[in-house]
Amino acid sequence: MNRLLRAEWYRMTKTMRFWLMALILVLFGAVVPFINAPENAGEYLIETGEDSSVLLILFIAMFAAVLTAMAFANRTVYYEVMSGKRPMQILTSKCIVIGGTITGVMGLSFVAATVIFGNAKGYGDVDDVAVRLLLYIVVLFHASIMGILIVTTFRSGLGAVICYLRFMFVDTLISLVLEFKYEDSPSKYLKYTRWLLMSQPMSIFGEKISGELVYAILLSFLLETLLWGGLSYIFMKKRLYK
Repeated sequence: MNRLLRAEWYRMTKTMRFWLMALILVLFGAVVPFINAPENAGEYLIETGEDSSVLLILFIAMFAAVLTAMAFANRTVYYEVMSGKRPMQILTSKCIVIGGTITGVMGLSFVAATVIFGNAKGYGDVDDVAVRLLLYIVVLFHASIMGILIVTTFRSGLGAVICYLRFMFVDTLISLVLEFKYEDSPSKYLKYTRWLLMSQPMSIFGEKISGELVYAILLSFLLETLLWGGLSYIFMKKRLYK
């Protein structure tokens, strides 16, 4: 497994595309939110939740999807299969290396910017900052894992297209339906949208931290990972291990 992890890391970091996208992630995490000139770190967090609900979550998922798709385009995944690696080992290595790296780059830059700005300007009315930052990192990891597993399910660039559709249409459509259904009850609308990955940053930085919010974020991550992980495993066994 260690050899597989090292090989995945080497393959990923030897591409210019990785470093370019990593630079964009750092800019998102440490620079872009300050364009709105927030007065304190609390306002900065709220603005980040609003901005990242669509743009950043989608970008992270697509970043992971593209890096994963390269293994199929370059046929390196077939060498992993021929070397005797099992489907679960391959999936796990990609989630750890690609998902962990993307989340780490974005998470560290975002947390560092928040702490530095917070020490200088304060956090305003936003409380439980550490918990909010931790939950946000979980959401970022969720997005990257989805990009990886959706691509490994379809084994090609088609997976990246499916990943885009999953984020741009599924969550968005459900959110619009819920907004229409509960237009007279905002509390119910927020209660259900916190289960949608693309709405979770707004819940993390815009709502009071509660057990229900933490439960929704963690359980939605677990359920979707099991769904796409199971599909990836089944299709990899069927198509790569005949």
